[in-house]
Amino acid sequence: MPAPRFLPSELITSRQFIVLAAFSALKVVGLIMVAYALGLWIATMATAGENDRQLLGLAVIGAVLRALSAWGLNAGARRMGLGAKERLRLNLVRNQATQPTIAPAAKQQSIPVIATLASHGLEKLDDYFTKFIPALIGALAVPVLLGLYILQLDWISALVLLLTIPLIPVFMALIGMHTQDTLNESQATLDQLAHQLYELAQGLPALLGLGRARAHGNAIAAVSNRYRQATMANLKTVFMSSFWLELIATLAVAVLAVMIGVRLVGGNMDLAAGLTILILAPELFSALREVGSAYHAADDGLAAYQKYTAITTGTSGRQLRSTTATNPQNILEISDLQFSYDGLNPIHQTVNLTLAAGEHRVLSTPSGTGKSTLLTLIAEAHSSDNSFDPELASGRIFVANQLATISQHPQFNAATGWLQLDQDAPAASAELRQQLSARLGMEPMLNRPIGEYSPGELRRLEVMRALLRIHSDARCTLLLADEPTAHLDERNAQQVRELLEELPSRCALLIASHDPAISQGHHTRTTPLEVNNGLSAPQAAGELQEPEAVAAGVKEPRSEKFNPLRELLVGYKASPKALLWGSTSVLCAVALAALSGWLIVESSYQPAILHLTVAFVMVRTLGIGRAVFRYLEQLAIHDAVLAYATDLREKMWNAMVSNPARWGLLSRSSVILRYLLAEVDELRDLLARVLFPPLQGIVVWVAAAVTLYFIQPEFGYLAMAAALVLAFPVRWLVQRIEGEHLVHQLRHRMQMNQSALGILRHKLALRSNQRLENVIGQFHEAETLNTQRARRHALGQGSATALATLISVLLAIAITALSHSSASFTALAVLLSLALGESAGNALLALQQGRALKELSAKLAERGMQSQDLPATREHPLDQGSKIVGFELDSLSLGYEQGTTVVAELSAHIPASQWTAITGPSGSGKSTLLTALLGALPAQGGALRGIDADGNLVEMEQADLSSVAWCPQEAHLFDSTIRRNLMLAVAQEQNCTDAELHRVLEQVGLAKWFAQQPAGLESRIGSGGHQLSGGQRCKLAVARAILGGHQIILLDEPTAHLGEDEAGELISTLHQALAGRTVVLITHDQNLAGQCAYRIDLGARKLKTNA
Repeated sequence: MPAPRFLPSELITSRQFIVLAAFSALKVVGLIMVAYALGLWIATMATAGENDRQLLGLAVIGAVLRALSAWGLNAGARRMGLGAKERLRLNLVRNQATQPTIAPAAKQQSIPVIATLASHGLEKLDDYFTKFIPALIGALAVPVLLGLYILQLDWISALVLLLTIPLIPVFMALIGMHTQDTLNESQATLDQLAHQLYELAQGLPALLGLGRARAHGNAIAAVSNRYRQATMANLKTVFMSSFWLELIATLAVAVLAVMIGVRLVGGNMDLAAGLTILILAPELFSALREVGSAYHAADDGLAAYQKYTAITTGTSGRQLRSTTATNPQNILEISDLQFSYDGLNPIHQTVNLTLAAGEHRVLSTPSGTGKSTLLTLIAEAHSSDNSFDPELASGRIFVANQLATISQHPQFNAATGWLQLDQDAPAASAELRQQLSARLGMEPMLNRPIGEYSPGELRRLEVMRALLRIHSDARCTLLLADEPTAHLDERNAQQVRELLEELPSRCALLIASHDPAISQGHHTRTTPLEVNNGLSAPQAAGELQEPEAVAAGVKEPRSEKFNPLRELLVGYKASPKALLWGSTSVLCAVALAALSGWLIVESSYQPAILHLTVAFVMVRTLGIGRAVFRYLEQLAIHDAVLAYATDLREKMWNAMVSNPARWGLLSRSSVILRYLLAEVDELRDLLARVLFPPLQGIVVWVAAAVTLYFIQPEFGYLAMAAALVLAFPVRWLVQRIEGEHLVHQLRHRMQMNQSALGILRHKLALRSNQRLENVIGQFHEAETLNTQRARRHALGQGSATALATLISVLLAIAITALSHSSASFTALAVLLSLALGESAGNALLALQQGRALKELSAKLAERGMQSQDLPATREHPLDQGSKIVGFELDSLSLGYEQGTTVVAELSAHIPASQWTAITGPSGSGKSTLLTALLGALPAQGGALRGIDADGNLVEMEQADLSSVAWCPQEAHLFDSTIRRNLMLAVAQEQNCTDAELHRVLEQVGLAKWFAQQPAGLESRIGSGGHQLSGGQRCKLAVARAILGGHQIILLDEPTAHLGEDEAGELISTLHQALAGRTVVLITHDQNLAGQCAYRIDLGARKLKTNA
């Protein structure tokens, strides 16, 4: 990746550049006034002359100008950056949200990677605006202007500076070339971490069902550790760059100080000029050093900008959407449609289809023949930017007006059912809503968070949303329904069938369904598809909603024990080292400045050169020490905080998966990147900024005050008075000015993180329901309001640095005015005081961000984070207790929260080596019961016990549940190969041959499909298995569940997306494959339930024995 330009025109204008340059020039004027006044005052003291009091006034004016310029640079850079990254983020989200979701895996942009770029990546541009731009302008203005002034004072000193200054940009360029490679590696591991977190969150139910959640918590730690290592490799290069810049700058100043001292000893230089140059030289090199450090700080932001540019400037694809119909009576026209995922094996070839008003068509071909792909293509062609890959898609699709969809995998982004309907069907009347909710049995649940819904309830909400749009919007004349009765009990399925038959006469209906009752509807006729039989039919992955939609229903006790500051300082050995090295580095910097001042004045008395040799050596030693200890400090700080972030991610994952009430939050919503990536990285950065500078500042200021006291007691009192001013009124003022604003900015960044992922994840549903522009508009409005608020607060951006600088300069002026010590010690005290400004400014900036750290820590505590390790989800070792083969339920009551019961007083027996069906209405607690059988949900009342091989009852806490496997309804397939998805069920210490994998695929009816995969078991199936049809996904998930050799198999609606014949064939095959094992089957299919030896009917709360 080539290095990006420093000043892209999209980010900064020439007018903004000129304004900041003016503040840099003002800074130079202030520096010269302070240096001239103090240098001349001390020089006059050295000659016992009478000082002019106007010099102190000149120094005060210079101090004010310097503080004003520091404020102006920071505030101006902040205001300049406002709106730029927000504009880029909006463009990126809109660009990606309007592109089709249906594409080959190799060409799809990863949703979590794009979302991370939109939030985490573009946020890094803050460092570009607030650090790099001011530093770059300062590096262009300050050395030139100060150099010209120094040339006027002493041409030899100017020559020394001219010879040493070029070393800094040379080293910057050389090291910058090397950092590009390490930066690219760090960016790649960040993308990998985001993608893996997203995949694991979506697949959480599957991981839990196979007993692999803890192992993948370890996998998160492994990827996070690789991210840490790559980041540290990049930071080591960056810190080495800073080390060399610091060393060169410090040694250059030290050489200049020694040279001035030698010339003063020889009587070849004026003391006032020497002191003035010595005060100005560190500022000159500091400007160059800061631009090098700031460039590395802005590296991530510039790389994100370059990535953004590459993504948003992609080429357009083939247009499938047509705006004209061959017959004006047609609602839908499809002509010569061809589509494939690899350009070789067509899923559809020459599809021609028309639908007129009032016409209903059913696509009822077998699973894997492309029914869902066709419906998705229609929706995408109508709602997306139409940029289909020309090698994969061709043909023409016309949709007369708007459409509504019933997706096989519903997607929702609101908090509750009612709010979702308000968003997607705003024109629907209250009477219509009431009628539909009553017929679909939705009334009790629409006020509940969507995250608590069962798959059947999600299906009914999806049906209700589509029907409300059809009935309330006359422009909505086409309904695309994909498996509208899947996951529904017979009563609700019948209601859906009747409602589909009652569509307005102006509407056309295209259904993909295996439900035979739908095909028999009096309006419907069955349409065959031209397909390449057996090839996969991909689906757009995606599940549920924004975080609040689920989190609203998850109440956790607040933990007051989470203290990341204490954890970091006490639990990580690098933290005390960082404090030690940092304090030593600052002490070296302050001592270097002070000793240089003393050396210059002493040299003016022209002593024997040997008397100053020790001071000369000390100056060089302190200069080297400052750079070395600064390098060691940065390594130690980042080693500690990166290690802490790695551990924290694993702890947070374990805390979440150990609570079943949060499973929906992780697997269905858009919070995962916020919780485990953005918030952890934010906490990491805040810890590095907040913990160490104040502690170092206290150490340094105390040492300085003691030193000043020994020089002259009044100096010590002045230093303590300045410290008190900084610690109380100034600290309170800067926190008041910026503290609350920084908290608000933190909240906004986290909200934008989840909103960006939410929009990208649910983009097809938002587009199909004509709500994408509304949601993006809300996204833009939130950004605009935040920008306006930040623009007002930007005026306080540089307050901490400005006030610290002002107080340190005023302290130096006060010391100068009150001094009755020798000129040498006065110079030492003055330069020491000026050097304290940097550490004071860093400490104030850290304290300013303390409120944001407190806010984030409180959020994590509310989610159950504690300082001690949290237990992971229950995954029992092989040698713990007795393996169970059945269950005994005695008046069992289950629920996710106290006071809310999902299953009440259920008594039943699940015998070993038999099939037991669990039936009941949608929402009656069938999946909740399976969660308890898995050992993840404790009983609220009654008892649930396991039965071991000897027939003994075993308490669940003592049972070995490694013999239990669960295939949930949302059986996510991972973005990997067929082999790795199947092997997920197998313990790490075990192995399966290819023949065993082939056999299990044959057992679930995937042999024909598998034979057509060119890479065999190494074929990739895409995120969520999007290159498989819904039925094929179900079969592959079942194959994975039965592969591990578990004695108890819990199957949750394994035939929901299969036709009647395919379902019967799969269950018949499973009866043979699972002979001798205990199988618990959740189903709404009464025929399948009748094939089981026992049935638990949750509607009737009783156990039946089938004949």
